[in-house]
Amino acid sequence: MRSLQPATVVIACPHCGTRYQVPPETLGPRGRQVSCAHCGKAWMAEAQIAPPDDDKLFTPTEEEALDREFKAIEHRTGIAEIPASLRGVMPDGAPPPEVVRSIAEIKAAIAPKTAEPTPAPELAPKPTAAERAANGKLEKRQRAVARRLPAAKLFRMIRIAAVCLLVAVVAGGLLFRTEIVKQAPSMAGVYSALGMGVNVVGLEFSDVSTVMSRRGDSDVISVTATIHGVEARRVVVPPVVVSLLDAHGAPLYQWSVMPPAPDVEPGEAVAFSAELASPPDGATQLRLGFASSRQNVAAIPPVTTKEIPQETVH
Repeated sequence: MRSLQPATVVIACPHCGTRYQVPPETLGPRGRQVSCAHCGKAWMAEAQIAPPDDDKLFTPTEEEALDREFKAIEHRTGIAEIPASLRGVMPDGAPPPEVVRSIAEIKAAIAPKTAEPTPAPELAPKPTAAERAANGKLEKRQRAVARRLPAAKLFRMIRIAAVCLLVAVVAGGLLFRTEIVKQAPSMAGVYSALGMGVNVVGLEFSDVSTVMSRRGDSDVISVTATIHGVEARRVVVPPVVVSLLDAHGAPLYQWSVMPPAPDVEPGEAVAFSAELASPPDGATQLRLGFASSRQNVAAIPPVTTKEIPQETVH
């Protein structure tokens, strides 16, 4: 009786046309990914079994005899050869163009291939001296062309303008620092930290002298100084602020004295003197400054500090 399941099925490589005869259970009902042993390409092979009615070449008895002959040859040699009885029905007595492979070749074709190691990338050879010189010349030409572009010229003009503006701001801050401090007194500390004193009043003290004396039952501090006009114009002399400081520079007592003259001419000098009876204990320094206005006695630059002598003159 003829079996509904054939012993072998033929699969063909769709890339090169090479055919193989394999058992259907090797492929399974859903097919299997195989590789061609001839061209090395892979495809999904399926066991396509033809209907029983399509096989009209041999009778069931002849097919069973051929199957027994195939099995005998494979059992004897291990190679699937074409039986002599089958060669008689082939044209010209020659085997078909497709090659029937051995069992070992079929297993090797069905077995999944291992991935071949990827070769390491080859390192680019180092450029020669001539190539480096040529590359350097090319880069110089590229930079020269880039500098001539309109955008590059615009960027250079912007950088030059920014540098000029910065220089102008710095120069203005130095030349007009007196006017700046007049408008913003807090900037005086910035200029002092930079080592540039700012004379807002246009006056300076010189020849400052202090004397501690005794009159009756109380001590008296006397201070004398000279006020100079340093501006190239006539300057109004504001009230003079006299401050007594302790050893740490903290103010202990402060009072203002009207100047001997309301104003001074350029280069003119005016004598100044002031006294204070019963000064506070702990006063070791005396500071002279100018009030910012007739109503405000806070000292503004310039100020002059003088040590108070400890001995008392009777």
